Amino acid sequence: MRLADRVILMHQGGWDEIVLVLGPLIIIGVLIVVARKQAPADDDDTDK
Repeated sequence: MRLADRVILMHQGGWDEIVLVLGPLIIIGVLIVVARKQAPADDDDTDK
């Protein structure tokens, strides 16, 4: 097998790089949404 054939075979068309980037971003986004739902509401009226 030539080197060029191995490089093309290892690349997998780019889907693996997309998963490596989007996977953690989606997890972080979900964690932020969950944290905001659990955070107590800010009442600015109590400071006055």
